[in-house]
Order: sequence, then C-alpha cells, then structure tokens
Amino acid sequence: MTELEIEEISVPTLGRPSYMVVGYPDAGLVGVITTEFLIRSLNMRPFASLVSKGGFPIAYVSNSVAVSPFQFYHAQNVVIFHSWVALQSNMVGPVSSKIVDYAQKLGIDEIISITGVPVPNRLDLEKLNMYYIASDEEVAKNLSAFEELKPFGDGYMVGPYAPLLLLSKSRGVRNAVFVVDSFLDIPDPEASATVLQFLSKYIGFTIDVSELHKEAEEIRSKIRGLMEQTKQELRNYMPGRGPMTYT
Repeated sequence: MTELEIEEISVPTLGRPSYMVVGYPDAGLVGVITTEFLIRSLNMRPFASLVSKGGFPIAYVSNSVAVSPFQFYHAQNVVIFHSWVALQSNMVGPVSSKIVDYAQKLGIDEIISITGVPVPNRLDLEKLNMYYIASDEEVAKNLSAFEELKPFGDGYMVGPYAPLLLLSKSRGVRNAVFVVDSFLDIPDPEASATVLQFLSKYIGFTIDVSELHKEAEEIRSKIRGLMEQTKQELRNYMPGRGPMTYT
C-alpha cells in the first residue's frame, strides 16, 4: 500500500459541536447512500481528497472530470468522508488511520460511522431496528439516552468500520457507530432513511427523507454495480463470516 495523503482545496470553518460522518460501502450500502443523500441535500462541496502517491487503481468521474474516489465534503458543523468505491481489505486500515488523523487535525468532536446489519427477515420488517456501538463508555452513556437506539450488545463487528472504531478508541477520538437492520447484498435506501431521520435530530439539521423513499428503486439501479463490487470485498474481510453479527 503506497503512502496516502490528503490534498486540500480549502480548510473548512466548523460550527460546534462538529461531526465527521463516514460513508463506506458495506452491507446494504447504508453508509454511502446516507452520505451521498446528505451531500446532495445539504448542497455540500468537496474541500479535500484522499490520494495515493502511487495512484489508486480506480478513479471517480464527476462531470466528466476524474477525481479521487475518496472525498471530504463540508457544510455547517458537518464534514463527510464519502467513498465512491468499495475498499479493498488491505486498504481499510491505512484509509481509516488517515481519516482519524484528519479528524484530529480538523478538531472534529465526534466521528459518526453508519452501517447495516443484515437480517434474514428484512422484507418482513415494518420498522427497522437501529443499534449503537461506542468507542468508549462516555459515548455509550450519551447514546443510551436516545429512545430510537438500542445497545448492540455482544457480538462481532467485521468490515471497513471496525478498524475505524478501534483506531478512534486508541487515539481518544469519540466515535459513535449507528447500525441499522438492512439487506446484505441489495442497496437499502429505506435503512438509510431510518438513520437520516435520527441523524437530523442527533446532529441538529433539518432534512426531508421522503425523496429518498421515492428514489429507492432508482438508487438501487444506479448503484447495483457498487453493490457487486462491495460483496466481493466483504468476503475478504473475514472468510466465512458476514460483515456483522450480533447476539
């Protein structure tokens, strides 16, 4: 893995408290659907990119212009890290380390990670459950006060968000992980809408998720290729185990 760098177009001025919301491709693509919707809804603009000195083997093309597939966006008190491609398993650690480094440089108060937990009866659920995982006991105590959230309990967290959580913990950066019931290998905009409704309350902005429900089928068609790419990478994180299990 070649050395990673962050190239800045500008440095944002953040309101307080400040949050960095991370969207990695993972189960149901819940994280990236959430962050992409936030980018569009809050009219966010990229201000920095994560780049590799040796060059990534894939580029994201925006308005016919090639850019890094890993972008940072900003609006008000929120920074978003959005990954437009599935992370290879050998990239997860270095990318997560760079994200935590940058969060510390920006003075971010809390990193928010968003992911899905695959459930076999997803189609039968009228209301999706949302759980929390915390980087420390103080964060856990704060999250336990929200009736929308359930404690994750005991189990395993496998995939791109696991090293981000542990690196945050080791470096003293608050990290709240929001985990919602989802499909495993089908893009799940409804799960993202569940998270977004809570995030608007947790962070303090107003966002209308009705459009996300209306666009559900269009979103699934648009990012089906990313879902296939993500499925391949998820198998590499821990063979024989899904991206997340819990008891």
